[in-house]
Amino acid sequence: NLDSGETWYDVGVKFNIEPQNKERASTDEAYRKRSIQTQANDIWRGYIKQTNKLAVVKQTYKDGELKFETFKEKPEDVKINHEDFNIEKFTTNPYGGAWIKLKRKEKMFEQEHLDTLKEILTKELNPVFIRTPEVINDKALFIYGSDKHIGALTKEDSIYTNKYDREEMRQRIVIQTLKQIQHNIALYGQFDSLFIMDLGDALDGFNGKTTGGLRGTSSHTLPQQLNNREQHDYYLELHKELFDTIAVNLFAKNIYFVATSNSNHGGDFEYGAMRNLETYLNVKYPDIKTYVSYKPYNHFIYGKHCIIFGHGKDDEDMKNGLPLVLNDKVSNVLNDYITVNKLNMYNISFISGDLHQSAETYAKNFRYKKVLSQYGSSKWMHTNFGSGNPGLSLEIFLKNDKVIHKQDIFFNIENESNTGITF
Repeated sequence: NLDSGETWYDVGVKFNIEPQNKERASTDEAYRKRSIQTQANDIWRGYIKQTNKLAVVKQTYKDGELKFETFKEKPEDVKINHEDFNIEKFTTNPYGGAWIKLKRKEKMFEQEHLDTLKEILTKELNPVFIRTPEVINDKALFIYGSDKHIGALTKEDSIYTNKYDREEMRQRIVIQTLKQIQHNIALYGQFDSLFIMDLGDALDGFNGKTTGGLRGTSSHTLPQQLNNREQHDYYLELHKELFDTIAVNLFAKNIYFVATSNSNHGGDFEYGAMRNLETYLNVKYPDIKTYVSYKPYNHFIYGKHCIIFGHGKDDEDMKNGLPLVLNDKVSNVLNDYITVNKLNMYNISFISGDLHQSAETYAKNFRYKKVLSQYGSSKWMHTNFGSGNPGLSLEIFLKNDKVIHKQDIFFNIENESNTGITF
């Protein structure tokens, strides 16, 4: 504000403001004064406009009198709804102060979203109640769908081929699954229960990254032929076809969809796809029992059997996945899980994927099984581990006995070799 009796011209002279047109000002005193006072006033008004956006960071005094001020733009006052965020990291300083890193909550697949989807589907779909066979055996057929990697691309310059376009995905995920169900019904009759399991890495990865890549702990970029939306939508399309076919055939008295989405490629991305499939099944086929797990391990009971399952490498905590052959460290971890959950009275099988290979070893209290991948192998896997044929693992459990019949079905790859020089 101006001091009493002070004019804008006086302020201009105090701060050595010169007239804009010095030549004219030399002969026109009125213009000189008017130009100086106008500039002084404009500078002040500009300063006032900025005061709400600037903060004083430095003041310089001389002989006790303020001479200069240094300003810095204030950060915008952003209002945050803390309920929309989780605390990802909390850092303290031994000299005082703390920093909190927040991560926005994923709302896309919260229960509210899924309830809305279910409400929409309920209006569009008429429930279909599944007819059950009159005569059944005392067995359950377990289909271990695993490592489908929908959207993955095996590069053409790999040492082996692995064609995996949309039609090949459908052949391996839908057609081969149905073929093996029908084959085993021909051998054993209609089943007491049919378990369609999905052991993770169903989708190849969000934005061409594994979950480690999305966290910044891996720089690996995945070669892909389908984008994020296409991976999600094709997963739903294929599995809707699979279950729509199962539902109209008298394959089993009880039908289950059991999945784990805590995997190192799919993570939250495939959790959404699996939950959307689950919602579709709950609405259209109320008789199909479903469960999508997001824990590294989970379990359920069938007759005298306990099935513990997981992908084999989670989306966050495991630096290395579970080994192909059981070792002491993993045995101790799983024995602890069995003890805490009081499962010792059952015939226990631990089932996981991740390594794209089938293997089986035994501990004292449980069986440890790795299952095949329906995708097979990428160029990176070809170079580091070998050809790795795609396939489907399945088993038949006798409900009231400790008997398990095991099958591994390998898919044929035409012209698999991609090397060799002809002169």
